[in-house]
Amino acid sequence: MAAAVMLACAWASCSPQAESCSAPKLAPNQPNGSSPLASNMVAMDGQLQATMEAVMADPEHRWEGRSLMSHELLGLEPTDGSMINAHFEEHAPLYTLAIEQFNAAPSTQTYNAVVQACTDCHLGTCPGPLERIAKRRSEAH
Repeated sequence: MAAAVMLACAWASCSPQAESCSAPKLAPNQPNGSSPLASNMVAMDGQLQATMEAVMADPEHRWEGRSLMSHELLGLEPTDGSMINAHFEEHAPLYTLAIEQFNAAPSTQTYNAVVQACTDCHLGTCPGPLERIAKRRSEAH
């Protein structure tokens, strides 16, 4: 719905009388800018995606030898201070634990536990990226 409104607003300024008509403006990937916390989360997403692509490119979908870098989330400046709440403070360490468990025994199960840790945290703090996070879930065996 919001995308439709944005698209409608972008096209509203485009009329037959206008000298030029540019394509509709799209919302940026980081609509709130890139705070240190947001930048770390973008890096986390990138490594999840790269790991999944590497596993899927392997004909046997092997997880052995794969690892993820842990990002220290507590103490990083957020885009909006309200995002640092008790829920975030409780769940950020669970993300770190999930990374440790994946690195100790890489598998579909431990990889998906990392993705779930991201989901669980975002449910109580910043739900915007949930759709993107859901795309990181693995079905590889």
